[in-house]
Amino acid sequence: MEEFNTSLVREKIIFTGDGAGGNTDNAAAPVVIRSNRVFLSLGKSPDLEKIVIRAQNMHTALRLTAKILYSYYQEGAFLARTPPFSWEKQWEESLSGYEKDFNPQIWGALYVNGKSVFKTVTSPFVDVIEKCALLTLDNYDATMEVTVSALKQVGHAMQINHASNVAAVFTDTGEGMRCGIIHRTDRKDTVFSFTVANGEQHTRIVQSIGATAAYLEAFNLRFTIHDLREKIRKGEIKKTSPENNQMHAAVARQGAINRAITTFEETYEVRYRPAKPDLFSEM
Repeated sequence: MEEFNTSLVREKIIFTGDGAGGNTDNAAAPVVIRSNRVFLSLGKSPDLEKIVIRAQNMHTALRLTAKILYSYYQEGAFLARTPPFSWEKQWEESLSGYEKDFNPQIWGALYVNGKSVFKTVTSPFVDVIEKCALLTLDNYDATMEVTVSALKQVGHAMQINHASNVAAVFTDTGEGMRCGIIHRTDRKDTVFSFTVANGEQHTRIVQSIGATAAYLEAFNLRFTIHDLREKIRKGEIKKTSPENNQMHAAVARQGAINRAITTFEETYEVRYRPAKPDLFSEM
């Protein structure tokens, strides 16, 4: 069995200089890109496919990752498939009803071997970054320097300020899966890991990434529910307002996630360190 490794990285990329604002007359306006990124290296040459998943939310990026991995383990390489693989369908199926109702502007993008295969929004700078990432031989930290050089060659003297931190790490040795999660906010950081034993490796990988996505979404919902309840308590929003409907939908979504995690724990031998986090604790 081959070892599986990947990670979820939160990024903030700031472009400044000539052309950052979309034209030379607005060069002073920076372009700020916030994204969550997962990199997958699937297969071997000549069928090696380097896939990058980007999304607005961490849990959405991971759900899309899990769906792509599931399809790969079932049917193999993507680019040679007939009919062509529907990346858009994977994206749509990764979104929950809650996201579709209350975050209609949610965005995502997919790249294979440096080429865009799906995106909900146009981001030329990200396209350049992913093309350059293919040239740095998986050394993503060096990609920004290559991107600056590439932009300079096409007449844009720009600078890039890049900050990133790891939000989740995944390793499956073939014998078991380990998932480490770091959820940072301005109120409270949640850091824990869990190991997963039993089951077939490919299924275990997919399900473990899905469980990590569930935890990350649950943490976000916990903050959302707390904030909305506080606004209702203070009279800032009425019980008949759309925000009140969102709060009830968020509570229902939180319950569905909790049931999904319970099912995951019943399917596999799951052990937490230092302890399983409480999804429902008050802020």
